[in-house]
Order: sequence, then C-alpha cells, then structure tokens
Amino acid sequence: MFVKRVLTLFLVFTFLLPMTAFSGRLPETEELDKVIKKINERQSKNLKNFEKKTKAYFFEAQKPETVGALLMEFSPGDAVTIIVISNLSKKPYKDIVTMRKAGKGWQAIAEQLGVKLKNVLKDVKDFRSGIG
Repeated sequence: MFVKRVLTLFLVFTFLLPMTAFSGRLPETEELDKVIKKINERQSKNLKNFEKKTKAYFFEAQKPETVGALLMEFSPGDAVTIIVISNLSKKPYKDIVTMRKAGKGWQAIAEQLGVKLKNVLKDVKDFRSGIG
C-alpha cells in the first residue's frame, strides 16, 4: 500500500508537474507580439521622444535616417523589431520591410534570414527595458 502511494506521487511529480510549469509560458511568437503591442501602446503617445531614444539606442547599428523612415511607415514596436532582425541577420532593413509588407510573420522572417526568434525577442525586450 505504501509503495503504491510513493510510486503514485513519484509519477505525478515526474509527469504532471513539468507540464504545469510550461503551461503558463507563451510561445515566442505570441510573446514577441505582446512586447510589440506594449511598445506601441506606450510609445505611440510621444513619437518624437521615442524616435530620439531609438536613434540613440541603435546609434552604432543603424543610421538615424533608417529609424526615422521606419517610424513613418510602421508602428514603434514593428520598427524596433525590423531593426533588431536587420542587426541580427546582417541584412539590410529594406529586405525585412519587403518581407513584412508581403504579409510574412516575424517567425517566417526570422527563419528565412537564419535568425532565432528567441534572440529577436530578447533584443526587443532589452530595447524596451533600455529606453524605459
């Protein structure tokens, strides 16, 4: 009887506990969309200030004109994600813009350019926390 209980508890902790730990975590695509949405909500109120912060943050990686052009065409979160993917893939931002306008999602763009979406997510989160 005691052995059955111990075995049952062992099986519960072995198989069910890990599933509950992972159930609260969003897939990377959904988490990236959530971060982009938060950037959009917070930064759309003062685009001039956001543009200044973004240019300063990506100063070494992208030309200021690039940031300005992206913000005229895309939401703040999408613009940042395009810059991040461009930086990680070492591809021109215009290539990513073309793919995005063609209707491709962030996962498909990242895969096509050989970038891991988890790295994109990390860098977008770092940007968000870096500019406040």
